[in-house]
Amino acid sequence: MKVCVIGDVIVDRYIYGTADRLSPEAPIPILKQTSIEDSLGGAGNLYQNLKSLGVDVDLLDFSNPRCVKTRVISDTTHIARVDDDHITDGLAVLAQIQAIDFSQYTYIILSDYAKGVLDEVHSIIEHLNKFGCKVIVDPKRMYAHYTGAWLVKPNGHEYHKYGFDKWSGSIIKTAAGENVVACIDKTSYNVLVQKVDVNDVTGAGDCFLAAFVYGLVKQYDYKTCLELAVLGATKSVEHVGTYALKREDLETIVFTNGCFDVLHPGHVIYLQQAKALGTKLIIGLNSDDSTKHLKGPNRPIFDQVERLKALQRLGIADEIHIFNEHTPHNLIKQIKPDIIVKGGDYNPNEVVGNDLARVVIVPYVEGFSTTGIVEKINAIVW
Repeated sequence: MKVCVIGDVIVDRYIYGTADRLSPEAPIPILKQTSIEDSLGGAGNLYQNLKSLGVDVDLLDFSNPRCVKTRVISDTTHIARVDDDHITDGLAVLAQIQAIDFSQYTYIILSDYAKGVLDEVHSIIEHLNKFGCKVIVDPKRMYAHYTGAWLVKPNGHEYHKYGFDKWSGSIIKTAAGENVVACIDKTSYNVLVQKVDVNDVTGAGDCFLAAFVYGLVKQYDYKTCLELAVLGATKSVEHVGTYALKREDLETIVFTNGCFDVLHPGHVIYLQQAKALGTKLIIGLNSDDSTKHLKGPNRPIFDQVERLKALQRLGIADEIHIFNEHTPHNLIKQIKPDIIVKGGDYNPNEVVGNDLARVVIVPYVEGFSTTGIVEKINAIVW
């Protein structure tokens, strides 16, 4: 799935230093400057977050020139902000957008900071809808301007100021320190927001939306997407300055592999233990050829399709991938898990993929072994 971000790109400039005395010219602090940092804000910050999370995303930057927001920070305390605002010609932007084919995108996010790029947003949405894209809006004007969008995400202030109580489509409402309330495709959600120490709210909304769209691209259910969004915003406010989310901020991916031929309670307990180590469990399932290489010519008992179906019915794994190689090393490279789980008494340094992720060894459940079960059955039959 491919994502496109359109909106007002802003430069977030940070002047860092320490202020330990007042000016003799006026009752204001004197900052001893230590550094100046520039980063992309507004639509640019949303784009950077999505890119950092590994989403296939493009940014259409029509801001000309870009606005600059300069924040002066003493240690971790904001003491001043200076805005150098510029308004982009919205009609010129509309003409450029109407000349673009957006059929390659699944989701298009309109990041509106009311700096001109989206002044003709209603016509922009009409054009985007021709391509079957799902349009998501971070709004800064009256709700009616966004008619035709699939989903809008106003904060509490925007919800009341811009009349989003009248919005009839999908909506996510956020408010600092309050639960996130949403109605998406006619299903309502209420997601708990934990109380945290807030260092800086700059870009928190962008992190929220980036994490939500990351979940959509991963094809998670809406509740999970909202929970990831809350986690993303929480991670953002814990940092000073504009923060770019990383995948590990949102979820821990656990990988394990095996033949899983003749499922038994030991398999179930093992997979439950693996799942508990992270937020997402991915299983690499040995193909029939791979299983024969490992277990001999009489295995597997069940072919790879039946073994896949059996694992899916357990409902423990989030993803299952069949691999044909003798080891899952190439599959691990593709998935890039945070943790690799192996059952038994292995040395972690001997486990395939130990060069790619942290290895956790989970002891086998005594009394259960596929090989033992097969031998027991053969003894009874013969």
